[in-house]
Amino acid sequence: MAARSKTWWGKEFLRALEECMDPGRLSRGRSYVAPYRRKSFSIRQGKITATVVGNINPYFHVYETPYYQVEIGFQRIAITHWNKILKRLGSNADWATHLVLGEVPPSIDDALEGARVRMLPRSSREIQASCSCPDWVNPCKHIAGVYYHVASLLDRDPLLLFEFRGLARSKLLKAVAQSEFGAALQSDADAADPDLAASTLTPRYPSVVSEECEADVSDLRAFWRGRPLPQGSGPDRQVPPISALLLRRAGDYPEFWHRDISFLETMAAIYERIAKRLPLDRRPSDEGRQ
Repeated sequence: MAARSKTWWGKEFLRALEECMDPGRLSRGRSYVAPYRRKSFSIRQGKITATVVGNINPYFHVYETPYYQVEIGFQRIAITHWNKILKRLGSNADWATHLVLGEVPPSIDDALEGARVRMLPRSSREIQASCSCPDWVNPCKHIAGVYYHVASLLDRDPLLLFEFRGLARSKLLKAVAQSEFGAALQSDADAADPDLAASTLTPRYPSVVSEECEADVSDLRAFWRGRPLPQGSGPDRQVPPISALLLRRAGDYPEFWHRDISFLETMAAIYERIAKRLPLDRRPSDEGRQ
């Protein structure tokens, strides 16, 4: 079942739900994941609301397309606990690094110690779900379909987990950015300090800087005409403080990426192949252009 999601937090979300409720009933929601099944969907202050399109079924005297209202909420962590948790998150370089990049640290539950609630639900008592359909058991297939859709959203935006537990994204990011490690990460990223990669961050994806590509593309005319670039034509390049920072901000599975493999891993492989290519030593002849 977890294979329906792509990232570890999406998979863990479904696995946690499977432990809280009947896995067989939860799996019925797979047929309700398609976009046409959702007439509306929203997440406001951590509460999920959706209008799900049902099926016409003359056997049950349903002759027109039915629409069912689904509401899902998760037990919220008290603000007093969140204040302590935010201080703890900002005091750990690994946690701060993941959050600055829009990721959920794998050890996030360690930061929630003392809150009596984990980031992912561990009991059905932590989930309040309702549907206007005649099936009174939770989850009905309409609720289950919304669960699967939420799991796909977590693939692209894992910080939704914090909103489900009662912490606004803006407050989370502000607190992390103002912490000692968060401020250091942000300032070093802006200054392109190469020491950051070695001191506080272990990149999840390989760096794409190649020793063979020493020339700086400062002579654009020569570059686009395929001519070899002069030695020392630009400043020395430095390894970025966070590998593929701009790409990683969009996450493993951005909205425009519809393949099952990681977008970041795919781009890293492409960049490495490009970086290993030898510089062009000649340009096409005039006859070839014609």
